Amino acid sequence: MKLTNLMTLLLALVVSLPLLAEKEKPKDKNYEKVYKDKNFYFSGWGNPKSGTEEEQIKRMQQWADAGITDLLPGAGVERLKELIKYGNSTGIRIHAWHWMMNVGGSKECKEHPEWYSVNRLGQSCRDFHPYVGYYNFLSPFSEGAREYIKRGVREKAQIEGLASVHFDYIRFVDVILGANLQKKYKHNGSELIQDRLLAEYDFGYHPVAREQYKEKFGVDPMDMADVVENPAWQQFRMNAISSLVEECVQICHEEGTAASAAVFPFPQLAREYVRQDWGHWNLDYFFPMVYKKDHEGNMGWVGFATKEGVRDMNPGQLLFTGVLVGHYKDNMADFEEAIVQAHDNGAKGITFFTVGSLTDEHLAIIKRYDEKYNK
Repeated sequence: MKLTNLMTLLLALVVSLPLLAEKEKPKDKNYEKVYKDKNFYFSGWGNPKSGTEEEQIKRMQQWADAGITDLLPGAGVERLKELIKYGNSTGIRIHAWHWMMNVGGSKECKEHPEWYSVNRLGQSCRDFHPYVGYYNFLSPFSEGAREYIKRGVREKAQIEGLASVHFDYIRFVDVILGANLQKKYKHNGSELIQDRLLAEYDFGYHPVAREQYKEKFGVDPMDMADVVENPAWQQFRMNAISSLVEECVQICHEEGTAASAAVFPFPQLAREYVRQDWGHWNLDYFFPMVYKKDHEGNMGWVGFATKEGVRDMNPGQLLFTGVLVGHYKDNMADFEEAIVQAHDNGAKGITFFTVGSLTDEHLAIIKRYDEKYNK
């Protein structure tokens, strides 16, 4: 009788273990995937930067009347709360545009030199600024840096009414610049020509990265003869960024908001140019920066980049093609064609950099296509 009771007790315990584990497992708060009432959406990076509350709401209402439903402003917590309030009165959702690996002149980060990314010459991004002065990238191999980044994501994710935390600079320093961008910068006083990998711009050699890679593969990346072409070393670094993305997505979902990111034009280019493997990320929304002029692309290039990104996404993920308004100048025919190329190649919408650069003529075109695609 005692043996039978013991067996019954053990069986009950085995059955209840999964239930106990389920209870103890942290649950994501509900967050709404909001892109479901239209076929195609219009949005923009930026916000009405100045003016009275009435003036800012009026400007946002002009954007909303043209069909713009979402803004992605780079702002602090209090400003985001203010913009969410304005958005509630105009029907515009607000996302928190948040810099990740690139921390600019952060005073807190400056106090932790071990947090920064390191290039193949051993130069720290704390003191060596490739291309531009505000390029101060942290390393995804530094636990301190990762915790700093995740703390910033959680702070934004906790804002009530936020549509998503929008990750930017979630990558390494540009290994290669777009062909047109190379013309704008110098290398050691001469023209910058990136027809081969230059050590100054090849980042990811943080001491922890080197130690971990050597432990796994038996060689220090600094000593590899084929470092440029070594696919394992490239993927090893990309995986460090990807694992950080996964942790940040989880934070967003725990706090009840979606996770999105500004990424490079399409997955293969992103991997080659900035060691960003976004085709494998578990984000809710992707905003690839399909800036055609940077890469000497034409209108077909916009459609190609959009299609390549859509192809790599999982069910439920959405893509919004990002265009740089200044690249189109007064060429409204090409501006229209960019909208068409995004729509016809599977994007859920198009995003403008910046929303403040849209003229009345741009807004009229947006309104016309909003009515065409959504009425």
